[in-house]
Amino acid sequence: MALSQYLKMPVVEFYTSASPITPHNMSHVTTSLMLLSADGTKIYADASGDFTKPAIVFIHGVSLSSVVWNDIFRDPRWTNLFYLVRYDTRGHGRSGMPTSPRAWESQRLAEDFDAVVEGFKLRRPFVLGWSLGATHIVDILSLHPGRERYLSGAIHLTGVPFMGAGIGKAGTQFALGCLPSLNQTNDVEKFQDASRRFVNGCSKHASFELKSLCLGNFVTQPRAVTKFVFTREQDATEFFKAGERGYLPLLAIGCTDDLIVDGRSAVRALGPWKNLKIVEIEGADHMPWLSHSEAMRGLITDWVKEILAA
Repeated sequence: MALSQYLKMPVVEFYTSASPITPHNMSHVTTSLMLLSADGTKIYADASGDFTKPAIVFIHGVSLSSVVWNDIFRDPRWTNLFYLVRYDTRGHGRSGMPTSPRAWESQRLAEDFDAVVEGFKLRRPFVLGWSLGATHIVDILSLHPGRERYLSGAIHLTGVPFMGAGIGKAGTQFALGCLPSLNQTNDVEKFQDASRRFVNGCSKHASFELKSLCLGNFVTQPRAVTKFVFTREQDATEFFKAGERGYLPLLAIGCTDDLIVDGRSAVRALGPWKNLKIVEIEGADHMPWLSHSEAMRGLITDWVKEILAA
Protein backbone atom coordinates (compact mmCIF):
# COMPACT_ATOMS: atom_id res chain seq x y z
CA MET A 1 0.00 0.00 0.00
CA ALA A 2 1.25 3.47 -0.80
CA LEU A 3 2.48 5.64 2.04
CA SER A 4 -0.04 8.29 1.18
CA GLN A 5 -3.13 9.07 -0.79
CA TYR A 6 -4.27 12.41 -2.03
CA LEU A 7 -7.57 14.08 -2.72
CA LYS A 8 -7.72 16.99 -5.10
CA MET A 9 -9.26 20.17 -3.83
CA PRO A 10 -12.48 21.50 -5.47
CA VAL A 11 -10.42 23.95 -7.51
CA VAL A 12 -7.19 22.15 -8.23
CA GLU A 13 -5.44 23.72 -11.15
CA PHE A 14 -5.27 27.25 -12.45
CA TYR A 15 -2.82 29.31 -14.44
CA THR A 16 -0.78 31.88 -12.57
CA SER A 17 -1.64 34.69 -14.94
CA ALA A 18 -4.42 35.74 -17.25
CA SER A 19 -2.17 35.30 -20.29
CA PRO A 20 -3.42 33.06 -23.12
CA ILE A 21 -2.28 29.46 -22.80
CA THR A 22 0.60 28.84 -25.19
CA PRO A 23 3.28 26.15 -25.55
CA HIS A 24 5.57 28.51 -23.63
CA ASN A 25 3.49 28.63 -20.45
CA MET A 26 1.73 25.26 -20.54
CA SER A 27 3.96 23.95 -17.74
CA HIS A 28 3.35 26.93 -15.43
CA VAL A 29 0.46 25.50 -13.44
CA THR A 30 -0.42 25.88 -9.78
CA THR A 31 -1.83 22.71 -8.23
CA SER A 32 -3.27 22.39 -4.72
CA LEU A 33 -3.59 19.00 -3.02
CA MET A 34 -4.90 17.80 0.32
CA LEU A 35 -2.67 14.83 1.06
CA LEU A 36 -3.02 12.04 3.59
CA SER A 37 0.14 11.16 5.47
CA ALA A 38 0.84 7.57 6.53
CA ASP A 39 -0.94 8.01 9.88
CA GLY A 40 -3.97 9.66 8.27
CA THR A 41 -3.09 13.27 9.10
CA LYS A 42 -4.16 15.69 6.38
CA ILE A 43 -1.33 17.69 4.81
CA TYR A 44 -2.08 20.70 2.62
CA ALA A 45 0.39 21.32 -0.21
CA ASP A 46 0.60 23.24 -3.46
CA ALA A 47 3.05 23.64 -6.32
CA SER A 48 3.79 26.39 -8.82
CA GLY A 49 6.17 26.82 -11.70
CA ASP A 50 7.69 24.75 -14.43
CA PHE A 51 7.42 21.05 -13.63
CA THR A 52 10.18 20.29 -16.13
CA LYS A 53 12.65 22.26 -14.00
CA PRO A 54 14.41 21.21 -10.75
CA ALA A 55 11.96 20.81 -7.86
CA ILE A 56 12.46 22.56 -4.53
CA VAL A 57 10.23 21.71 -1.56
CA PHE A 58 9.88 24.68 0.83
CA ILE A 59 9.31 24.05 4.55
CA HIS A 60 8.16 26.98 6.71
CA GLY A 61 9.02 27.84 10.31
CA VAL A 62 7.40 27.50 13.72
CA SER A 63 3.69 28.31 14.22
CA LEU A 64 3.45 29.77 10.71
CA SER A 65 2.42 28.17 7.41
CA SER A 66 3.28 28.02 3.73
CA VAL A 67 1.74 31.47 3.20
CA VAL A 68 5.13 32.91 4.15
CA TRP A 69 6.30 31.86 0.67
CA ASN A 70 3.60 33.77 -1.26
CA ASP A 71 6.02 36.33 -2.69
CA ILE A 72 8.22 33.58 -4.13
CA PHE A 73 5.45 31.37 -5.49
CA ARG A 74 3.79 34.31 -7.28
CA ASP A 75 7.01 35.59 -8.83
CA PRO A 76 7.69 34.47 -12.43
CA ARG A 77 11.38 35.06 -11.85
CA TRP A 78 11.20 32.08 -9.50
CA THR A 79 8.59 29.98 -11.28
CA ASN A 80 10.47 30.19 -14.57
CA LEU A 81 13.50 28.58 -12.93
CA PHE A 82 12.07 25.90 -10.65
CA TYR A 83 9.14 23.69 -9.84
CA LEU A 84 8.23 25.16 -6.45
CA VAL A 85 6.43 22.97 -3.91
CA ARG A 86 5.34 24.00 -0.40
CA TYR A 87 3.24 22.46 2.32
CA ASP A 88 1.78 23.27 5.71
CA THR A 89 3.60 21.00 8.16
CA ARG A 90 1.40 19.02 10.54
CA GLY A 91 -0.06 21.21 13.26
CA HIS A 92 0.14 24.30 11.06
CA GLY A 93 -2.04 26.22 8.62
CA ARG A 94 -4.49 24.08 6.65
CA SER A 95 -2.99 20.74 7.71
CA GLY A 96 -4.24 18.47 10.47
CA MET A 97 -3.62 19.40 14.12
CA PRO A 98 -2.88 16.11 15.92
CA THR A 99 -2.30 16.34 19.67
CA SER A 100 -1.23 12.80 20.56
CA PRO A 101 2.47 12.25 21.38
CA ARG A 102 2.77 9.50 18.75
CA ALA A 103 1.73 11.96 16.06
CA TRP A 104 4.85 14.00 16.81
CA GLU A 105 7.42 11.25 16.51
CA SER A 106 10.17 12.10 14.03
CA GLN A 107 9.01 9.41 11.62
CA ARG A 108 5.61 11.08 11.25
CA LEU A 109 7.07 14.36 10.04
CA ALA A 110 9.26 12.53 7.55
CA GLU A 111 6.21 10.65 6.28
CA ASP A 112 4.50 14.00 5.68
CA PHE A 113 7.38 14.97 3.41
CA ASP A 114 7.13 11.59 1.67
CA ALA A 115 3.45 12.25 1.04
CA VAL A 116 4.33 15.54 -0.66
CA VAL A 117 7.03 13.89 -2.78
CA GLU A 118 4.64 11.13 -3.80
CA GLY A 119 1.65 13.42 -4.34
CA PHE A 120 3.52 15.66 -6.78
CA LYS A 121 5.53 12.78 -8.26
CA LEU A 122 8.84 14.43 -7.46
CA ARG A 123 12.12 12.75 -8.27
CA ARG A 124 15.16 13.69 -6.18
CA PRO A 125 13.89 17.12 -5.14
CA PHE A 126 15.89 19.73 -3.31
CA VAL A 127 14.49 20.61 0.11
CA LEU A 128 14.64 24.11 1.61
CA GLY A 129 14.06 24.45 5.33
CA TRP A 130 13.60 27.91 6.78
CA SER A 131 14.08 28.68 10.47
CA LEU A 132 12.78 25.75 12.56
CA GLY A 133 11.58 24.16 9.32
CA ALA A 134 15.18 23.15 8.61
CA THR A 135 14.95 20.57 11.40
CA HIS A 136 12.62 18.51 9.18
CA ILE A 137 15.64 17.57 7.08
CA VAL A 138 16.87 15.58 10.08
CA ASP A 139 13.56 13.69 10.18
CA ILE A 140 13.69 12.96 6.45
CA LEU A 141 17.22 11.56 6.58
CA SER A 142 16.42 9.53 9.70
CA LEU A 143 13.56 7.74 7.92
CA HIS A 144 15.63 7.16 4.78
CA PRO A 145 19.08 6.09 6.05
CA GLY A 146 21.57 5.41 3.31
CA ARG A 147 19.22 6.53 0.54
CA GLU A 148 21.74 8.90 -0.95
CA ARG A 149 19.65 9.58 -4.03
CA TYR A 150 16.36 10.44 -2.31
CA LEU A 151 17.28 14.15 -2.19
CA SER A 152 19.40 16.15 -4.61
CA GLY A 153 20.46 18.55 -1.88
CA ALA A 154 19.32 20.57 1.11
CA ILE A 155 19.15 24.29 1.80
CA HIS A 156 19.23 25.80 5.29
CA LEU A 157 17.70 29.25 4.92
CA THR A 158 18.55 30.92 8.23
CA GLY A 159 17.89 27.44 9.53
CA VAL A 160 17.94 25.74 12.92
CA PRO A 161 19.94 22.53 12.25
CA PHE A 162 18.26 20.12 14.67
CA MET A 163 15.84 20.01 17.61
CA GLY A 164 16.77 20.15 21.28
CA ALA A 165 20.18 21.74 21.76
CA GLY A 166 20.09 22.98 18.16
CA ILE A 167 17.46 25.57 19.08
CA GLY A 168 19.66 27.05 21.78
CA LYS A 169 22.74 26.96 19.54
CA ALA A 170 21.08 28.72 16.58
CA GLY A 171 18.49 30.96 18.24
CA THR A 172 19.27 34.58 19.05
CA GLN A 173 18.66 36.01 22.51
CA PHE A 174 15.68 37.88 21.07
CA ALA A 175 14.07 34.72 19.70
CA LEU A 176 14.85 32.60 22.75
CA GLY A 177 13.36 35.35 24.90
CA CYS A 178 10.02 34.96 23.11
CA LEU A 179 9.76 31.20 23.64
CA PRO A 180 8.59 31.02 27.29
CA SER A 181 5.60 33.28 26.61
CA LEU A 182 4.76 31.41 23.40
CA ASN A 183 4.79 28.04 25.16
CA GLN A 184 2.74 28.94 28.27
CA THR A 185 -1.05 28.71 28.44
CA ASN A 186 -1.89 30.84 31.49
CA ASP A 187 -1.47 34.40 30.24
CA VAL A 188 -3.17 35.41 26.99
CA GLU A 189 -1.65 38.88 26.94
CA LYS A 190 1.88 37.49 27.27
CA PHE A 191 1.21 35.09 24.42
CA GLN A 192 -0.20 37.84 22.20
CA ASP A 193 2.72 40.14 22.95
CA ALA A 194 5.30 37.43 22.24
CA SER A 195 3.53 36.50 19.00
CA ARG A 196 3.60 40.10 17.80
CA ARG A 197 7.24 40.55 18.80
CA PHE A 198 8.28 37.34 17.05
CA VAL A 199 6.40 38.10 13.83
CA ASN A 200 7.64 41.70 13.76
CA GLY A 201 11.14 40.41 14.42
CA CYS A 202 11.04 38.16 11.36
CA SER A 203 11.21 41.09 8.95
CA LYS A 204 10.77 44.84 8.86
CA HIS A 205 9.92 44.43 5.18
CA ALA A 206 6.84 42.24 5.70
CA SER A 207 3.59 43.77 4.52
CA PHE A 208 0.65 44.28 6.87
CA GLU A 209 -1.13 41.49 4.98
CA LEU A 210 1.70 39.01 5.54
CA LYS A 211 2.06 39.95 9.22
CA SER A 212 -1.68 39.49 9.68
CA LEU A 213 -1.54 36.06 8.05
CA CYS A 214 1.39 35.06 10.27
CA LEU A 215 -0.35 36.24 13.44
CA GLY A 216 -3.44 34.35 12.34
CA ASN A 217 -1.33 31.20 12.09
CA PHE A 218 -0.03 31.74 15.62
CA VAL A 219 -3.42 32.21 17.27
CA THR A 220 -5.19 29.36 15.45
CA GLN A 221 -2.58 26.77 16.40
CA PRO A 222 -3.66 24.78 19.48
CA ARG A 223 -1.32 25.40 22.42
CA ALA A 224 -0.77 21.64 22.78
CA VAL A 225 0.52 21.56 19.21
CA THR A 226 2.87 24.48 19.84
CA LYS A 227 4.39 22.58 22.76
CA PHE A 228 5.01 19.51 20.58
CA VAL A 229 6.54 21.66 17.83
CA PHE A 230 9.14 23.04 20.24
CA THR A 231 9.79 19.93 22.35
CA ARG A 232 9.56 17.01 19.92
CA GLU A 233 12.58 14.71 19.78
CA GLN A 234 14.62 13.48 16.83
CA ASP A 235 17.74 11.43 16.19
CA ALA A 236 20.29 13.39 14.15
CA THR A 237 22.64 10.44 13.58
CA GLU A 238 21.83 10.02 9.87
CA PHE A 239 21.90 13.78 9.39
CA PHE A 240 25.46 14.01 10.67
CA LYS A 241 26.46 10.93 8.66
CA ALA A 242 25.21 12.66 5.52
CA GLY A 243 27.49 15.57 6.30
CA GLU A 244 30.54 13.56 7.31
CA ARG A 245 30.34 11.30 4.26
CA GLY A 246 29.55 14.16 1.89
CA TYR A 247 26.63 12.56 0.08
CA LEU A 248 24.13 15.33 0.84
CA PRO A 249 25.10 18.74 -0.57
CA LEU A 250 24.06 21.51 1.82
CA LEU A 251 23.72 25.23 1.16
CA ALA A 252 23.61 27.25 4.38
CA ILE A 253 22.33 30.80 3.89
CA GLY A 254 22.71 33.24 6.76
CA CYS A 255 21.59 36.86 6.99
CA THR A 256 23.56 39.58 8.74
CA ASP A 257 20.49 41.42 10.11
CA ASP A 258 18.59 38.32 11.27
CA LEU A 259 16.95 38.82 14.69
CA ILE A 260 15.75 35.20 14.98
CA VAL A 261 18.61 32.88 13.95
CA ASP A 262 22.34 33.41 14.38
CA GLY A 263 23.53 32.00 11.06
CA ARG A 264 27.16 31.59 12.07
CA SER A 265 26.29 29.72 15.26
CA ALA A 266 23.89 27.52 13.30
CA VAL A 267 26.65 26.57 10.85
CA ARG A 268 29.07 25.75 13.67
CA ALA A 269 26.47 23.34 15.06
CA LEU A 270 26.60 21.34 11.81
CA GLY A 271 30.06 20.02 12.60
CA PRO A 272 32.31 18.68 9.82
CA TRP A 273 30.11 18.78 6.71
CA LYS A 274 32.09 17.83 3.61
CA ASN A 275 29.78 19.08 0.88
CA LEU A 276 28.84 22.43 2.42
CA LYS A 277 28.57 25.91 0.96
CA ILE A 278 28.14 28.79 3.42
CA VAL A 279 26.97 32.23 2.31
CA GLU A 280 25.70 35.37 4.03
CA ILE A 281 23.35 37.94 2.56
CA GLU A 282 24.47 41.35 3.73
CA GLY A 283 21.68 43.51 5.15
CA ALA A 284 19.03 40.77 4.96
CA ASP A 285 16.82 39.74 7.89
CA HIS A 286 15.02 36.49 8.75
CA MET A 287 12.88 36.72 5.59
CA PRO A 288 15.50 37.51 2.93
CA TRP A 289 13.14 36.76 0.04
CA LEU A 290 11.19 39.93 0.88
CA SER A 291 14.05 42.43 0.67
CA HIS A 292 16.86 40.52 -1.07
CA SER A 293 14.93 38.23 -3.41
CA GLU A 294 17.33 38.67 -6.32
CA ALA A 295 20.38 37.85 -4.20
CA MET A 296 18.71 34.83 -2.62
CA ARG A 297 17.39 33.57 -5.95
CA GLY A 298 20.81 33.96 -7.55
CA LEU A 299 22.56 32.04 -4.76
CA ILE A 300 20.10 29.16 -4.93
CA THR A 301 20.05 29.05 -8.73
CA ASP A 302 23.83 28.96 -9.06
CA TRP A 303 24.16 26.31 -6.35
CA VAL A 304 21.45 24.07 -7.84
CA LYS A 305 23.12 24.26 -11.25
CA GLU A 306 26.46 23.40 -9.66
CA ILE A 307 25.03 20.37 -7.84
CA LEU A 308 23.17 19.03 -10.87
CA ALA A 309 26.24 19.43 -13.07
CA ALA A 310 28.48 17.49 -10.68
